[in-house]
Amino acid sequence: MNMYEAVVIGAGPAGSTAAYVLAKRGLKTLLLEKYKFPRHKSCAAGISVYTKNLLKELGLYSDKIILHETTKAKLTFVRYNKTYEMKSLIATSTRELFDEYLAKQAERAGAELHEEEPAYKISVGKNYVEVYTKKSTYKCKACIIACGVPEKLSSYAGIKTVYGKALAFEFDAPLSEDYDLDYTLFYYALEKDYAGYFWIFPKKDFANYGVGSWLNTVVQLKKKYGYLQKWVEAAMKTLGYWDKIPEVEKYLKEIRGAIVPVYTEAKPENMIADRVLVIGDSAGLVRHTGEGICFAIESGKLAAEAIADLFEEDKLDKESLIKYYGAKIERNILSELKYTTRIADALTYCTGVVIDLLDKEPKAVELLGKTLEHSIPDNVYYEETKKLLKKHPFLLMKMLKMYLRRRKY
Repeated sequence: MNMYEAVVIGAGPAGSTAAYVLAKRGLKTLLLEKYKFPRHKSCAAGISVYTKNLLKELGLYSDKIILHETTKAKLTFVRYNKTYEMKSLIATSTRELFDEYLAKQAERAGAELHEEEPAYKISVGKNYVEVYTKKSTYKCKACIIACGVPEKLSSYAGIKTVYGKALAFEFDAPLSEDYDLDYTLFYYALEKDYAGYFWIFPKKDFANYGVGSWLNTVVQLKKKYGYLQKWVEAAMKTLGYWDKIPEVEKYLKEIRGAIVPVYTEAKPENMIADRVLVIGDSAGLVRHTGEGICFAIESGKLAAEAIADLFEEDKLDKESLIKYYGAKIERNILSELKYTTRIADALTYCTGVVIDLLDKEPKAVELLGKTLEHSIPDNVYYEETKKLLKKHPFLLMKMLKMYLRRRKY
Protein backbone atom coordinates (compact mmCIF):
# COMPACT_ATOMS: atom_id res chain seq x y z
CA MET A 1 0.00 0.00 0.00
CA ASN A 2 1.30 3.47 -0.93
CA MET A 3 1.91 5.66 2.13
CA TYR A 4 1.61 9.46 2.25
CA GLU A 5 1.30 11.96 5.04
CA ALA A 6 -1.51 13.77 3.22
CA VAL A 7 -3.68 13.01 0.19
CA VAL A 8 -5.57 15.78 -1.59
CA ILE A 9 -8.42 14.71 -3.86
CA GLY A 10 -9.03 17.17 -6.71
CA ALA A 11 -6.51 19.48 -8.38
CA GLY A 12 -8.65 22.57 -8.87
CA PRO A 13 -7.70 25.86 -7.17
CA ALA A 14 -8.61 24.53 -3.70
CA GLY A 15 -6.83 21.20 -3.94
CA SER A 16 -3.74 22.48 -5.72
CA THR A 17 -3.33 25.30 -3.19
CA ALA A 18 -3.65 22.83 -0.31
CA ALA A 19 -1.12 20.45 -1.89
CA TYR A 20 1.24 23.34 -2.58
CA VAL A 21 1.17 24.55 1.05
CA LEU A 22 1.45 21.01 2.47
CA ALA A 23 4.45 20.25 0.27
CA LYS A 24 6.09 23.56 1.18
CA ARG A 25 5.62 22.63 4.84
CA GLY A 26 7.50 19.37 4.24
CA LEU A 27 4.66 16.82 4.22
CA LYS A 28 4.74 13.95 1.75
CA THR A 29 1.69 14.86 -0.29
CA LEU A 30 -0.26 13.17 -3.07
CA LEU A 31 -2.55 15.24 -5.32
CA LEU A 32 -5.14 13.24 -7.28
CA GLU A 33 -6.87 14.70 -10.34
CA LYS A 34 -9.74 13.08 -12.27
CA TYR A 35 -8.75 14.49 -15.67
CA LYS A 36 -5.61 15.23 -17.66
CA PHE A 37 -4.52 18.86 -17.83
CA PRO A 38 -5.44 21.13 -19.45
CA ARG A 39 -9.09 20.41 -18.79
CA HIS A 40 -12.25 22.49 -19.01
CA LYS A 41 -14.32 23.77 -16.10
CA SER A 42 -17.55 25.70 -16.60
CA CYS A 43 -16.54 29.04 -15.12
CA ALA A 44 -16.05 32.63 -16.27
CA ALA A 45 -12.56 32.47 -14.67
CA GLY A 46 -12.65 35.98 -13.29
CA ILE A 47 -9.70 36.74 -11.00
CA SER A 48 -10.86 39.15 -8.31
CA VAL A 49 -8.75 41.57 -6.29
CA TYR A 50 -9.16 39.19 -3.34
CA THR A 51 -7.84 36.24 -5.36
CA LYS A 52 -4.94 38.15 -6.86
CA ASN A 53 -3.80 39.40 -3.44
CA LEU A 54 -4.05 35.89 -1.99
CA LEU A 55 -2.00 34.40 -4.84
CA LYS A 56 0.67 37.02 -4.26
CA GLU A 57 0.71 36.28 -0.53
CA LEU A 58 1.27 32.59 -1.27
CA GLY A 59 3.96 33.23 -3.87
CA LEU A 60 1.70 31.76 -6.56
CA TYR A 61 0.90 34.80 -8.67
CA SER A 62 2.15 35.09 -12.23
CA ASP A 63 1.18 37.41 -15.07
CA LYS A 64 1.20 34.30 -17.28
CA ILE A 65 -2.19 33.23 -15.93
CA ILE A 66 -3.85 36.57 -16.78
CA LEU A 67 -5.29 36.98 -20.28
CA HIS A 68 -6.85 40.40 -19.74
CA GLU A 69 -7.58 42.97 -17.04
CA THR A 70 -10.62 45.23 -16.95
CA THR A 71 -10.75 48.43 -14.93
CA LYS A 72 -14.50 49.06 -14.99
CA ALA A 73 -17.80 47.22 -14.81
CA LYS A 74 -21.27 47.89 -16.14
CA LEU A 75 -24.22 46.42 -14.30
CA THR A 76 -27.56 46.56 -16.09
CA PHE A 77 -30.99 45.77 -14.67
CA VAL A 78 -32.53 44.78 -17.99
CA ARG A 79 -36.25 44.91 -17.20
CA TYR A 80 -35.80 48.33 -15.60
CA ASN A 81 -33.63 49.71 -18.43
CA LYS A 82 -31.07 50.96 -15.90
CA THR A 83 -27.29 50.71 -16.29
CA TYR A 84 -24.61 51.72 -13.81
CA GLU A 85 -20.91 52.13 -14.50
CA MET A 86 -18.31 51.80 -11.80
CA LYS A 87 -14.62 51.28 -11.20
CA SER A 88 -14.06 47.55 -10.76
CA LEU A 89 -10.76 45.76 -11.29
CA ILE A 90 -11.36 42.23 -12.58
CA ALA A 91 -8.73 40.13 -14.34
CA THR A 92 -9.67 37.19 -16.55
CA SER A 93 -8.10 33.84 -17.30
CA THR A 94 -9.36 30.42 -18.41
CA ARG A 95 -9.73 27.44 -16.12
CA GLU A 96 -7.64 25.38 -18.54
CA LEU A 97 -4.74 27.80 -18.00
CA PHE A 98 -5.34 28.70 -14.36
CA ASP A 99 -5.93 25.21 -12.94
CA GLU A 100 -3.01 23.58 -14.74
CA TYR A 101 -0.69 26.36 -13.57
CA LEU A 102 -1.66 25.88 -9.90
CA ALA A 103 -1.38 22.08 -10.12
CA LYS A 104 2.09 22.34 -11.62
CA GLN A 105 3.11 24.78 -8.90
CA ALA A 106 2.04 22.22 -6.29
CA GLU A 107 4.08 19.60 -8.13
CA ARG A 108 7.14 21.86 -8.24
CA ALA A 109 6.78 22.44 -4.50
CA GLY A 110 7.12 18.70 -3.95
CA ALA A 111 3.61 17.27 -4.18
CA GLU A 112 3.15 14.13 -6.27
CA LEU A 113 0.55 14.83 -8.96
CA HIS A 114 -1.44 11.95 -10.45
CA GLU A 115 -3.60 13.02 -13.39
CA GLU A 116 -6.46 10.87 -14.71
CA GLU A 117 -6.78 9.13 -11.35
CA PRO A 118 -10.05 9.98 -9.57
CA ALA A 119 -10.77 8.67 -6.10
CA TYR A 120 -14.03 6.77 -5.78
CA LYS A 121 -14.02 6.00 -2.05
CA ILE A 122 -12.31 6.84 1.24
CA SER A 123 -12.25 4.89 4.48
CA VAL A 124 -11.43 6.57 7.79
CA GLY A 125 -9.64 4.48 10.42
CA LYS A 126 -8.49 5.40 13.90
CA ASN A 127 -5.01 6.56 12.86
CA TYR A 128 -5.26 6.80 9.08
CA VAL A 129 -7.38 7.38 5.99
CA GLU A 130 -7.42 5.06 3.00
CA VAL A 131 -8.12 6.58 -0.42
CA TYR A 132 -9.21 4.24 -3.20
CA THR A 133 -8.71 4.73 -6.93
CA LYS A 134 -8.95 2.20 -9.76
CA LYS A 135 -5.17 2.25 -9.98
CA SER A 136 -4.22 1.89 -6.33
CA THR A 137 -5.07 2.37 -2.66
CA TYR A 138 -3.30 5.11 -0.69
CA LYS A 139 -2.93 5.38 3.05
CA CYS A 140 -2.42 8.75 4.76
CA LYS A 141 -2.66 10.57 8.06
CA ALA A 142 -4.92 13.30 6.66
CA CYS A 143 -7.14 13.68 3.61
CA ILE A 144 -8.49 16.82 1.94
CA ILE A 145 -11.50 16.57 -0.37
CA ALA A 146 -11.50 19.26 -3.05
CA CYS A 147 -13.47 17.69 -5.91
CA GLY A 148 -15.51 20.75 -6.83
CA VAL A 149 -19.24 20.13 -6.52
CA PRO A 150 -20.04 18.26 -3.28
CA GLU A 151 -20.23 14.53 -3.89
CA LYS A 152 -20.42 11.18 -2.15
CA LEU A 153 -16.73 11.07 -1.14
CA SER A 154 -17.54 13.35 1.80
CA SER A 155 -20.29 11.01 2.96
CA TYR A 156 -17.76 8.22 3.48
CA ALA A 157 -16.33 10.38 6.27
CA GLY A 158 -19.78 11.16 7.67
CA ILE A 159 -19.81 14.69 6.23
CA LYS A 160 -22.98 16.10 4.69
CA THR A 161 -22.26 19.30 2.80
CA VAL A 162 -24.81 22.10 3.07
CA TYR A 163 -25.17 24.33 0.02
CA GLY A 164 -27.58 25.97 -2.39
CA LYS A 165 -27.86 24.56 -5.90
CA ALA A 166 -27.22 27.08 -8.63
CA LEU A 167 -26.40 26.32 -12.25
CA ALA A 168 -24.01 28.07 -14.61
CA PHE A 169 -23.89 27.70 -18.39
CA GLU A 170 -21.14 29.29 -20.45
CA PHE A 171 -19.35 29.33 -23.79
CA ASP A 172 -16.51 31.19 -25.46
CA ALA A 173 -17.11 33.31 -28.56
CA PRO A 174 -15.60 36.32 -30.34
CA LEU A 175 -16.22 39.82 -29.03
CA SER A 176 -18.50 42.18 -30.89
CA GLU A 177 -16.60 44.83 -32.86
CA ASP A 178 -17.87 47.64 -30.63
CA TYR A 179 -17.01 45.93 -27.31
CA ASP A 180 -15.05 48.15 -24.91
CA LEU A 181 -12.28 46.02 -23.40
CA ASP A 182 -12.13 48.20 -20.29
CA TYR A 183 -15.41 46.67 -19.07
CA THR A 184 -16.71 43.47 -17.56
CA LEU A 185 -20.49 43.30 -18.07
CA PHE A 186 -23.22 42.03 -15.75
CA TYR A 187 -26.93 41.85 -16.66
CA TYR A 188 -29.47 41.31 -13.87
CA ALA A 189 -33.29 41.16 -13.98
CA LEU A 190 -33.39 39.57 -17.41
CA GLU A 191 -36.92 38.34 -16.76
CA LYS A 192 -39.47 38.62 -13.96
CA ASP A 193 -38.18 36.88 -10.82
CA TYR A 194 -35.01 35.84 -12.66
CA ALA A 195 -32.54 34.98 -9.90
CA GLY A 196 -29.04 35.36 -11.30
CA TYR A 197 -27.33 37.22 -14.10
CA PHE A 198 -25.85 37.08 -17.59
CA TRP A 199 -22.15 37.93 -17.88
CA ILE A 200 -19.53 38.85 -20.43
CA PHE A 201 -15.91 38.48 -19.32
CA PRO A 202 -13.53 39.72 -22.05
CA LYS A 203 -10.26 37.88 -22.66
CA LYS A 204 -8.58 40.09 -25.28
CA ASP A 205 -9.63 38.54 -28.61
CA PHE A 206 -12.60 36.59 -27.28
CA ALA A 207 -14.97 36.55 -24.31
CA ASN A 208 -16.70 34.12 -22.00
CA TYR A 209 -20.49 34.49 -22.17
CA GLY A 210 -22.66 32.87 -19.57
CA VAL A 211 -25.73 32.74 -17.36
CA GLY A 212 -25.95 31.73 -13.73
CA SER A 213 -29.11 31.12 -11.75
CA TRP A 214 -30.68 29.04 -9.00
CA LEU A 215 -31.93 25.59 -9.93
CA ASN A 216 -35.61 26.48 -9.45
CA THR A 217 -35.24 29.41 -11.87
CA VAL A 218 -33.56 27.20 -14.46
CA VAL A 219 -36.41 24.69 -14.17
CA GLN A 220 -38.97 27.44 -14.83
CA LEU A 221 -37.02 28.81 -17.80
CA LYS A 222 -36.65 25.34 -19.26
CA LYS A 223 -40.45 25.02 -19.20
CA LYS A 224 -40.70 28.34 -21.02
CA TYR A 225 -37.99 27.86 -23.66
CA GLY A 226 -37.69 24.10 -23.92
CA TYR A 227 -33.95 24.06 -24.60
CA LEU A 228 -31.06 25.74 -22.85
CA GLN A 229 -29.71 27.16 -26.12
CA LYS A 230 -33.07 28.83 -26.80
CA TRP A 231 -32.99 30.52 -23.40
CA VAL A 232 -29.45 31.86 -23.92
CA GLU A 233 -30.30 32.84 -27.49
CA ALA A 234 -33.30 34.81 -26.21
CA ALA A 235 -31.12 36.55 -23.61
CA MET A 236 -28.49 37.50 -26.19
CA LYS A 237 -31.15 38.85 -28.54
CA THR A 238 -32.67 40.89 -25.72
CA LEU A 239 -29.24 42.33 -24.91
CA GLY A 240 -28.43 43.05 -28.55
CA TYR A 241 -25.50 40.67 -29.00
CA TRP A 242 -27.03 38.01 -31.21
CA ASP A 243 -26.41 39.87 -34.47
CA LYS A 244 -23.08 41.38 -33.36
CA ILE A 245 -21.08 38.20 -32.79
CA PRO A 246 -19.86 36.37 -35.92
CA GLU A 247 -21.15 32.78 -36.19
CA VAL A 248 -22.67 32.99 -32.72
CA GLU A 249 -24.89 29.95 -33.33
CA LYS A 250 -21.82 27.79 -33.92
CA TYR A 251 -20.27 28.87 -30.60
CA LEU A 252 -23.53 28.53 -28.69
CA LYS A 253 -23.65 24.83 -29.63
CA GLU A 254 -20.53 24.41 -27.46
CA ILE A 255 -22.29 25.71 -24.33
CA ARG A 256 -21.49 23.75 -21.19
CA GLY A 257 -22.89 23.82 -17.70
CA ALA A 258 -22.22 22.83 -14.13
CA ILE A 259 -23.74 22.97 -10.67
CA VAL A 260 -22.48 25.90 -8.61
CA PRO A 261 -22.65 25.07 -4.87
CA VAL A 262 -23.45 28.52 -3.47
CA TYR A 263 -23.11 29.07 0.26
CA THR A 264 -26.32 28.97 2.30
CA GLU A 265 -25.76 28.15 5.96
CA ALA A 266 -22.89 25.66 6.24
CA LYS A 267 -20.94 25.59 9.50
CA PRO A 268 -17.39 24.32 10.14
CA GLU A 269 -18.76 21.00 11.42
CA ASN A 270 -20.31 20.46 7.96
CA MET A 271 -16.80 20.44 6.48
CA ILE A 272 -14.77 18.45 9.03
CA ALA A 273 -14.45 14.85 10.21
CA ASP A 274 -11.68 12.89 11.87
CA ARG A 275 -8.60 13.30 9.63
CA VAL A 276 -10.73 14.71 6.77
CA LEU A 277 -11.35 18.29 5.64
CA VAL A 278 -13.68 19.34 2.82
CA ILE A 279 -12.72 22.61 1.13
CA GLY A 280 -13.59 25.01 -1.69
CA ASP A 281 -16.64 24.28 -3.83
CA SER A 282 -16.87 20.84 -2.19
CA ALA A 283 -17.70 22.67 1.05
CA GLY A 284 -20.14 25.09 -0.64
CA LEU A 285 -17.82 28.10 -0.19
CA VAL A 286 -19.13 30.12 -3.15
CA ARG A 287 -20.29 33.76 -3.14
CA HIS A 288 -23.61 35.11 -4.46
CA THR A 289 -21.83 36.24 -7.65
CA GLY A 290 -20.77 32.65 -8.29
CA GLU A 291 -17.17 33.48 -7.44
CA GLY A 292 -15.64 30.38 -5.90
CA ILE A 293 -11.95 30.64 -6.78
CA CYS A 294 -11.25 33.11 -3.98
CA PHE A 295 -12.46 30.90 -1.14
CA ALA A 296 -11.21 27.76 -2.83
CA ILE A 297 -7.68 29.12 -2.53
CA GLU A 298 -8.28 30.57 0.94
CA SER A 299 -9.77 27.35 2.33
CA GLY A 300 -7.01 25.29 0.68
CA LYS A 301 -4.39 27.43 2.39
CA LEU A 302 -6.10 27.27 5.79
CA ALA A 303 -6.72 23.52 5.58
CA ALA A 304 -3.11 22.76 4.68
CA GLU A 305 -1.79 25.03 7.44
CA ALA A 306 -4.06 23.36 9.99
CA ILE A 307 -2.95 19.85 9.03
CA ALA A 308 0.73 20.85 8.98
CA ASP A 309 0.48 22.55 12.39
CA LEU A 310 -1.36 19.62 14.01
CA PHE A 311 0.52 16.85 12.23
CA GLU A 312 3.47 16.32 14.59
CA GLU A 313 1.24 15.67 17.60
CA ASP A 314 -1.26 13.79 15.41
CA LYS A 315 -4.12 15.98 16.66
CA LEU A 316 -6.17 15.39 13.55
CA ASP A 317 -9.41 14.34 15.22
CA LYS A 318 -12.61 16.25 14.42
CA GLU A 319 -12.64 18.19 17.68
CA SER A 320 -9.06 19.45 17.25
CA LEU A 321 -9.64 20.32 13.59
CA ILE A 322 -12.81 22.27 14.43
CA LYS A 323 -10.97 24.25 17.10
CA TYR A 324 -8.02 25.01 14.83
CA TYR A 325 -9.26 24.98 11.23
CA GLY A 326 -12.93 25.66 11.96
CA ALA A 327 -12.16 28.84 13.89
CA LYS A 328 -10.11 30.20 10.99
CA ILE A 329 -12.76 29.29 8.41
CA GLU A 330 -15.37 31.02 10.56
CA ARG A 331 -13.28 34.17 10.84
CA ASN A 332 -11.78 34.36 7.34
CA ILE A 333 -14.58 32.98 5.15
CA LEU A 334 -17.92 32.25 6.80
CA SER A 335 -18.13 35.67 8.46
CA GLU A 336 -18.39 37.02 4.91
CA LEU A 337 -20.42 34.29 3.26
CA LYS A 338 -23.21 34.59 5.85
CA TYR A 339 -24.26 37.74 4.01
CA THR A 340 -24.09 36.35 0.50
CA THR A 341 -27.71 35.12 0.23
CA ARG A 342 -29.01 38.42 1.62
CA ILE A 343 -27.20 40.33 -1.13
CA ALA A 344 -28.44 37.92 -3.81
CA ASP A 345 -32.02 38.24 -2.56
CA ALA A 346 -31.81 42.04 -2.56
CA LEU A 347 -30.56 42.15 -6.16
CA THR A 348 -33.24 39.67 -7.30
CA TYR A 349 -36.35 40.39 -5.25
CA CYS A 350 -35.83 44.00 -4.15
CA THR A 351 -34.48 45.26 -7.46
CA GLY A 352 -36.57 48.44 -7.51
CA VAL A 353 -35.27 49.48 -4.09
CA VAL A 354 -31.68 48.71 -5.12
CA ILE A 355 -32.10 50.88 -8.22
CA ASP A 356 -33.60 53.76 -6.21
CA LEU A 357 -30.66 53.60 -3.80
CA LEU A 358 -28.11 53.54 -6.63
CA ASP A 359 -29.83 56.58 -8.16
CA LYS A 360 -29.82 58.50 -4.89
CA GLU A 361 -26.42 57.52 -3.49
CA PRO A 362 -23.25 57.58 -5.65
CA LYS A 363 -21.52 55.80 -2.76
CA ALA A 364 -23.83 52.82 -3.34
CA VAL A 365 -22.54 52.54 -6.92
CA GLU A 366 -18.96 52.71 -5.68
CA LEU A 367 -19.64 49.95 -3.12
CA LEU A 368 -21.23 47.79 -5.81
CA GLY A 369 -18.07 48.06 -7.90
CA LYS A 370 -15.99 47.05 -4.90
CA THR A 371 -18.09 43.98 -4.16
CA LEU A 372 -17.93 42.89 -7.81
CA GLU A 373 -14.13 43.12 -7.79
CA HIS A 374 -14.17 41.65 -4.26
CA SER A 375 -11.90 44.26 -2.74
CA ILE A 376 -14.25 44.48 0.26
CA PRO A 377 -15.91 41.53 2.04
CA ASP A 378 -19.62 40.90 1.51
CA ASN A 379 -20.35 41.68 5.17
CA VAL A 380 -18.72 45.11 4.80
CA TYR A 381 -20.66 45.74 1.57
CA TYR A 382 -23.90 44.74 3.28
CA GLU A 383 -23.36 46.90 6.39
CA GLU A 384 -22.18 49.95 4.45
CA THR A 385 -25.12 49.70 2.05
CA LYS A 386 -27.50 49.33 4.99
CA LYS A 387 -26.14 52.61 6.40
CA LEU A 388 -27.00 54.31 3.12
CA LEU A 389 -30.49 52.77 3.18
CA LYS A 390 -31.10 54.16 6.66
CA LYS A 391 -30.73 57.65 5.21
CA HIS A 392 -33.89 56.89 3.19
CA PRO A 393 -36.47 55.40 5.61
CA PHE A 394 -39.06 54.87 2.87
CA LEU A 395 -36.64 52.69 0.87
CA LEU A 396 -35.60 50.80 4.00
CA MET A 397 -39.21 50.02 4.91
CA LYS A 398 -39.96 48.99 1.35
CA MET A 399 -37.04 46.54 1.33
CA LEU A 400 -38.00 45.09 4.72
CA LYS A 401 -41.55 44.46 3.48
CA MET A 402 -40.17 42.67 0.41
CA TYR A 403 -37.91 40.50 2.57
CA LEU A 404 -40.80 39.58 4.88
CA ARG A 405 -43.04 38.77 1.94
CA ARG A 406 -40.34 36.54 0.41
CA ARG A 407 -39.76 34.68 3.71
CA LYS A 408 -43.49 34.06 4.02
CA TYR A 409 -43.52 32.22 0.73
